[in-house]
Amino acid sequence: RNIHQLRNRERVNAQNQLQQANRQSSQSATVTSGFDARRMRYGINFGLNFSNNYSLFRLAPQVGYQFNKYVMAGVGVSYYYSKNRIYHLDERMSYISNSLGANAFAYLYPASVLVLSAQPEANYIWSHYKGNQSGQLDKNNVLVPSFIVGAGLKLGPAHAMLYYDLVQDVNSPYPSGIYYG
Repeated sequence: RNIHQLRNRERVNAQNQLQQANRQSSQSATVTSGFDARRMRYGINFGLNFSNNYSLFRLAPQVGYQFNKYVMAGVGVSYYYSKNRIYHLDERMSYISNSLGANAFAYLYPASVLVLSAQPEANYIWSHYKGNQSGQLDKNNVLVPSFIVGAGLKLGPAHAMLYYDLVQDVNSPYPSGIYYG
């Protein structure tokens, strides 16, 4: 009889320990299902191009969060500087443009190597033409919307993508048509 009661107590203690362990694991699972700093993603697009008649500098850092293996989203900023020397008749002119922008982005990964992206963006662009001989100066300040969509491949931590700006604004810092990035 005492052995039977002892076995019942041991069984109840074992069940209580199992329930407590289940509660602790479900609580820790709840904690990990919230924000996880290990899912933060950081990137930067850096461009530098120099030639006799053209110069370009681009800096565009971004920060995102990998929600799951299919979705990543975040925000970014960008700065562009370009200078283009133009020769017209006997006069040499310069076109100088600066752009400061902000964007939001989302990447979808429908398969392990396929990537789809969307990026609405706004860029404030200030530019001017300057004639070296005539001193002519023409200034232009505009706010330019863009909506970039893309598709491509995920190659380790990088993406090889084809992009297209749906808005196609004449002042857009992006090329017309499809471009590689």
